Amino acid sequence: MTQWLTMQGFPTEVNAGGADGLTPLLRAAAEANVLILREIIAAGGDLHAVTRDGNNAVWLACKQDSVEAIELLSAAGANVHHCNPDGSTALIYAASAGKTAVVTLLLALGADPLDENVDGFSALDLAANIECLQVLRVASRQRRDRLKAVGMIET
Repeated sequence: MTQWLTMQGFPTEVNAGGADGLTPLLRAAAEANVLILREIIAAGGDLHAVTRDGNNAVWLACKQDSVEAIELLSAAGANVHHCNPDGSTALIYAASAGKTAVVTLLLALGADPLDENVDGFSALDLAANIECLQVLRVASRQRRDRLKAVGMIET
């Protein structure tokens, strides 16, 4: 890990910010570098760090379609529900980018298909392909049914 940190221009501090504002954890997630992610997490990497745009490591791993990195980050405690300043979650991003495997995984990890960004759009509204749309329709129906069952929304 020390060699990777040095090659990336980081000091050897696991939570130091780089010139681009990324921490080592964020950079490793952006690269989908699971081996380094594991080491950074074990060394106390900040799972709540965000980019200048307010996106977390889960979002960055989503951009790379890295199911393995997302699973690792989630298991370590990274927030799969994190909203950036626009109110978008990793699920909303993944759906809008047509990343069906990532959408499926995020839903399995508990991401809420009914979450909306500041413009009122959900992942379902922004689904970029039929596969994402189908997965999100099922998940949205199931979520609504659960909310109705506990009286959180009207029937």
